[in-house]
Amino acid sequence: MSGFGESRTELLNWLNQLLNLNYKKVEECGTGAAYCQIMDSIYQDVPMHRVKFHATAEYEMQTNYKVLQSCFTKHNIEKTVLVDKLIRCRFQDNLEFLQWLKKYWVQNKDSTTAYDPTSRRKFRPVPNGSGTSSGSSLNVAKRRSIATTGTNFSSGTSRPSSVGLRKISSDHLSAVQSELSQAQGQIANLENELDTYKDAITIMERERDFYFGKLRDIEILVQSSQDLIQEGIYPTDGSGSLEKFLNKVQQILYATEDGFENEQPVVNENEQVQQPQPEQRLHNNSSHAMLLMDGVTQDIPAQNLITDEETF
Repeated sequence: MSGFGESRTELLNWLNQLLNLNYKKVEECGTGAAYCQIMDSIYQDVPMHRVKFHATAEYEMQTNYKVLQSCFTKHNIEKTVLVDKLIRCRFQDNLEFLQWLKKYWVQNKDSTTAYDPTSRRKFRPVPNGSGTSSGSSLNVAKRRSIATTGTNFSSGTSRPSSVGLRKISSDHLSAVQSELSQAQGQIANLENELDTYKDAITIMERERDFYFGKLRDIEILVQSSQDLIQEGIYPTDGSGSLEKFLNKVQQILYATEDGFENEQPVVNENEQVQQPQPEQRLHNNSSHAMLLMDGVTQDIPAQNLITDEETF
C-alpha cells in the first residue's frame, strides 16, 4: 500500500516489524525517535547515538526532531515537519506524518539492503508500549522531567512522584497560610494600638487647648492691670506690691525649663526690633526676657520662680 489511508493498526504492525519495536499507540511516535530510525532504515546515515528512544522531556524530543530535520536537509527532502504539533503526542498529527513517512519509505527504500534496527540503536532500551498510556500522560511526564532534575521516568515511577509533588505543595501552602494568619493578627493588633494612640493624642490636644486658654486669660488680665496702674486708675500704696505681684505672674508665665533657652537675636542699630505680642510670648516659651508696656526689657531668672525666696 502507498501509506496514505492505512489504518493505525497496519501502520503500527509495519513500524514494529521494521524497527523491532513494541509500540501500542501511534501517539508514541511523537517523541520523534521512530521517525529518525525510519529514515535511517532508508539511508543508514542518521546519527542514531543522538536519538533518544526513552525521551520523556521536551528538550530530549526536540533533539530527536533536530536529527530528523538534519536528515531531511541532507537528502533534500522538501517536507515541513510540524514539530510543535507532533511533540504534543496527539493521534491525528502523528498518524498523518507516519502515513507520509510510510509512503516515502516505500518509494525510496532499497529492498536489497538488509537493515538491523537493534544494532543501529546500539542496544538502547526501547519502551515496550505500556510506558505511555495516552498523549496527555506523555505531556505530564515531560513537564515533570523538566521541573525536576531532568531524570528520565517511566509511567510506573511518575505516578508516585506526582503524589509526592502534590503533598509537598499542600504542606507548603499550609505553612504559607499559617504565616499569613499570624501576620494578619499582628496587623490587627498594631491597628488597635494606633487607634489607642490617636485617641490619647486627641485628648491631650484638647487639654492643651483648654489650659492654654486659661493661661491666655491670665496674661490678658495681668497686662490689662499693668496698663491701668500706669494710667493711674488703680490706686497704689507706694510700696509697689501690686506691680511686683503682676511682674511675678508674668515671670511664671514666660519661664522655660533648662535646655530650652534661645539666644537673643543680634540686630543692627538701624534695624527696628519687632515687639512680640502677648500671645506670641506664650507660644515662644524659650525667651527669658519680659517686655513691659513701656518698652523696658526686664530679664527673667531661669530658676523656679515659685520657690524663689523673694516675696511679693
